[in-house]
Amino acid sequence: MAKYVSETTRIDIKFIDAKTEETLFEVNDRNWMNMGEIFTTTYGDMLVQRELKGKKLPKEVLVISVKKLILE
Repeated sequence: MAKYVSETTRIDIKFIDAKTEETLFEVNDRNWMNMGEIFTTTYGDMLVQRELKGKKLPKEVLVISVKKLILE
């Protein structure tokens, strides 16, 4: 039976404008133990403020963990 596998143990975190669904930026190369800190309000706010400095800030931001699985 086929199963889904991952090529890597690393996880990407995407910050997405909730209104337009546009990807604002990504934080790559996290693992299951350190990805949780990005989901905190303080750290998330700091990242959005830093990455979008000088640009119009979106009203709402979605923070999503992304992991690609491949059917073998």
